[in-house]
Amino acid sequence: MQKKTAATRADRLDVRTKLILLCLIVFTGALVKDLAWGSVLFAVVAALCFAMGRARTALSFIGGYLVIVGLFALAGHLPAGAAGALGSAMLLARTAMPVALFAVVFATSTKTGDLTAALYALRMPRSLVIPFAIMLRYFPTLREEAAAVSASMRLRGLELSVRNLLTRPAPMFEALAVPLMLRSAKIAEELAAAAVARGIDRPGRKTAYRRPAFRALDAAALAGTALACGALVAVRLHEGVAGVL
Repeated sequence: MQKKTAATRADRLDVRTKLILLCLIVFTGALVKDLAWGSVLFAVVAALCFAMGRARTALSFIGGYLVIVGLFALAGHLPAGAAGALGSAMLLARTAMPVALFAVVFATSTKTGDLTAALYALRMPRSLVIPFAIMLRYFPTLREEAAAVSASMRLRGLELSVRNLLTRPAPMFEALAVPLMLRSAKIAEELAAAAVARGIDRPGRKTAYRRPAFRALDAAALAGTALACGALVAVRLHEGVAGVL
């Protein structure tokens, strides 16, 4: 029962609200990249995801974020070449974590019909609505395919592990990359055909089971996130100006 309530709470947000929140997080993440304030931004996004009822997703990303921060700290004790490569990779991963967390929540809590209705309500052209609708289903479907490929790799003894990375790296990456590359193209073709079969490219006025509407929950989410992101950007800009002066 708790899982159902959490899912309903996440679905209750208007799709346009979630799009605005995603843009706010992307904009703030582009300006706030240092470890201290970047971690605060990640904490804000994680708290937002908890409030939306996506605690499991938030906890998994928190664990990944801690691992990334630990590896970034470890890079300082490695030789120069390895430290630069590992540090750059972990820096990129850390700065992308807030956006990735909310993007996962957005994709898993938004139905294709709700997304198309919201985008048409924003007066977006069909040439943009159709790719967005297909993309929303593409990544969750690709994740399911990746899970199936991973299970097949385990049966063949080629699972992703440190032992295989050291002893059989080429067969391991071949068993992972080749099926995913073949299925990724096939998935895009199948999703496009399914969308056309449902009449996504049909001209005329579109109908939806649930009309887009802003509610008090949307206002609270927008106000809280905008206030937090605005404060982070203001602090970051103030530090930049103070550093110049």
